[in-house]
Amino acid sequence: MASKFPEIIGLVGPIRAGKTTVNKYLVETYGYTSASNSDVLRRILAGIGVAQNRANLGALGDSIFKVLGNDIIAKYRMDNLHLGRIVVDGIRYPEEISRYSEVEGFKLLAITADPDVRYDRAVRESEEFKDIDISRDVFDGLVRSRSELAVPDLILRADKIISNDGDFESLKKKIDQTLKDWAS
Repeated sequence: MASKFPEIIGLVGPIRAGKTTVNKYLVETYGYTSASNSDVLRRILAGIGVAQNRANLGALGDSIFKVLGNDIIAKYRMDNLHLGRIVVDGIRYPEEISRYSEVEGFKLLAITADPDVRYDRAVRESEEFKDIDISRDVFDGLVRSRSELAVPDLILRADKIISNDGDFESLKKKIDQTLKDWAS
């Protein structure tokens, strides 16, 4: 008898690798509920009337995680698993993986892409970067922000790594195969 899809899929990867695209696909195709850490931070910023840009998201996230722990949002989500399967867009800390790993049905999916592809996406496609003229040096420097430091190590801990250098159809096939493998 085939087992079910994972209860929690955590997505990890560098900026603009395609985590949000994978998140949306899992929600629309497989019925997962999106659990984006950035969305939580955006709601807080909106509630206090602060602009929802990368700098403010980073500062808020750094502050919250420094004071309350890197797994605070994961703790909240674990208390609400009765609401159904979730896909966590943007795992950034080992503590989150430790917390989610308490659930037998947790899988970590890494999404990677070539740095040139990611930079091109940032310049052409990202609402997050539309308001600024981001240079390649600035983009490459984002890996030194607190929320990005552990990402390379977390990718190595993933149950599956998907390279997202191609088109959306290719990415969908890789996601579908991964879920098929995990469900068997």
